[in-house]
Amino acid sequence: MTAGVHLLVDLENVQPSPKEAEGWLGDAGQAWIFYGPHQLKRKAGFERESPRSTLIPISRTGANSLDFHLVFYLGYLAAKHPNCKFVVLAKDTGYGPPLVHARTLAFSVRRMSALPALASSSSAPSKTPKVVAAKASKPADAPRKASVPSAKPAKAGETAVAKKSAPLSEQLPARKKTKEKLPIAMYRDLLKELETHRPKSMSALERHIQTKFGPSPVPHKVQLLIDHLLTSDVIHVANSKLGYGPAKT
Repeated sequence: MTAGVHLLVDLENVQPSPKEAEGWLGDAGQAWIFYGPHQLKRKAGFERESPRSTLIPISRTGANSLDFHLVFYLGYLAAKHPNCKFVVLAKDTGYGPPLVHARTLAFSVRRMSALPALASSSSAPSKTPKVVAAKASKPADAPRKASVPSAKPAKAGETAVAKKSAPLSEQLPARKKTKEKLPIAMYRDLLKELETHRPKSMSALERHIQTKFGPSPVPHKVQLLIDHLLTSDVIHVANSKLGYGPAKT
């Protein structure tokens, strides 16, 4: 899996095997296993077979006790490792509100109800063998497409002329597109500022964000922050007007 991933497992809710957890973590992941008094046998399996799992017992039993323990650790780990990815393994949808809030703060957090290895075991059988068999049953003497005669080799002079006449965009190798990363520290500072200072229009907000990057225009970086504010429901646009918080439906 992705380097720097932390898997937080609600063992009362989902019971992956230690082998499945280790396989999903890859080379650089870590797991945090939260268990109650009824999961001692499964907890012992992680102690033996999952060296990258940290076992967290709940202090007291009770409704949602394990959930609160898990969310507490999630906040602690996210503050300590803000650039890592965090996955909560649980079927309980009650984790939704704190995870949504964490994403508004630019943390990479999501919930899964099962590890991919667990989910695939209950899926329907693959239809790939039927497709392969159908291809294999194609008659060997099927009509072939008419072959196109190969072009005559061009002379050296003609090749040079062809290269010169081709558009510049075709002569140069294509550049790889690099995905711009969100400046997390700047985004969090911006969130604090917007609690008291709220520009009244999108253009005013864009100018305010631009001042953080200095005098040289960086519209792509400004737009990156704007997009994250929109997708996180920190701001919204209704009737061409800028608003704060989720849009009212």
